[in-house]
Amino acid sequence: MNSYKQFFIGNRLIGGTAPVLVQSMTNTNTADVDATFSQCVKMIDSGAEMIRITVPSLKEVNAVKIIKTKLIDSGFNNIPIVADVHFNPKVAEAVASIVDKVRINPGNFTDKRNFANLNLTNSEYQAALERMAVRAKPLFSICSKFGTAIRIGINHGSLCDRIVSKYGNTPEAMVESAIEWLNICDAFNFSKIVLSMKSSNVLTMMRATKLLHNKMIERNINYPLHLGVTEAGNGIEGRAKSAAGIGALLLSNIGDTIRVSLTENPENESPFAHKLISSVKNIDLNSLKITDNTLIFEDNSIDFESWLCRAAAVTGYAHFNYKLSDLKLINQNFSSSQISNLESIILQACRIKINNTEFIACPSCGRTQYDIQTVFHKVKERFSGYPNLKIAVMGCIVNGPGEMADADFGIVGASNGLVCVYEGKERISDPLFVDMALDILEKTIENNSKK
Repeated sequence: MNSYKQFFIGNRLIGGTAPVLVQSMTNTNTADVDATFSQCVKMIDSGAEMIRITVPSLKEVNAVKIIKTKLIDSGFNNIPIVADVHFNPKVAEAVASIVDKVRINPGNFTDKRNFANLNLTNSEYQAALERMAVRAKPLFSICSKFGTAIRIGINHGSLCDRIVSKYGNTPEAMVESAIEWLNICDAFNFSKIVLSMKSSNVLTMMRATKLLHNKMIERNINYPLHLGVTEAGNGIEGRAKSAAGIGALLLSNIGDTIRVSLTENPENESPFAHKLISSVKNIDLNSLKITDNTLIFEDNSIDFESWLCRAAAVTGYAHFNYKLSDLKLINQNFSSSQISNLESIILQACRIKINNTEFIACPSCGRTQYDIQTVFHKVKERFSGYPNLKIAVMGCIVNGPGEMADADFGIVGASNGLVCVYEGKERISDPLFVDMALDILEKTIENNSKK
């Protein structure tokens, strides 16, 4: 019989029959304690039930401790704090005794990624796995001592060379990475685990999560899963991507905690996430109407966002399971132009029909050193007429070449308001002011279109 793993993160129960938790992430400079604390309060007031704070280096560890203490002293002792750590395992170890959960990327513990094609022998492959486990052991020991949970965050764009060389840059590779870490957790007798399988590609995110869910069932253990479409963007498009991926999995009874990642102020994320959870609860999947691979979905929701949630979630679910070619929405409360526009946005979110440039943009965090919201708006205005291209706007090098792996071109934050231009995974400019970078991006796109 399958065992659903259930435990507390802080004083919030997660997993099994526990309610789905909504989380969000700060984008202030973590070292600025007052600004980060203030933003945490705004996020909590808007519905965040768990808050993630980036910890880019050891110098921010004490700031996180102060922020958590201030939140508890202000009466917010029921909000778990999650440390987001990249690159340096020592930072994860230092902060693990302070927070309720540490989010790590397996890439933090693997050999350096060079986007190289490796041809490893079985013994070399096994040796790399053993090195990864050795690097992770101190973190597991600290988390066991303090009761700290670990989220193992597998991202499509940051798989290590060893995994990609063997399995390709695929959902199956993401699942293999997760299984490696489940084996390490078993070896260290550590079970306070949350897993996530994220991608800016809705279908990749859904497939990887469903595959992992099935693999865990085979192992007779079902650890909590965090759901999210990473780098979803903003506005209706970002919400439609999130609703299509997260909503479809919730309809499949998969998911224990969610984040709607928007390139907007973080307090905008939780209200939509709660609306998504409530909107998909009463959908009858047995009544889906699919004719000639076209989903016909009638729903007379009065609230636009509730309608968007339901329509996108059902479309994501139907396309994942039945391979749609078109979508027809029916809602007597909205005009034909509103209906047509939402159909187009959802079809693009699910990659059924691509009518516009696809934009990939991270929500930013404390590592971002430029105004990503303003820049993303400029990029969308300037480059919307390239329906065959994917253009990324990324906050920093952490979410740069790897996380925008699905994009053709991109802008990646450097330092002090400067950005770099990328073509695929290759950086093609030095750090520049934004307007100069956008000119180079436009010339590069035009030159490539002439080839």
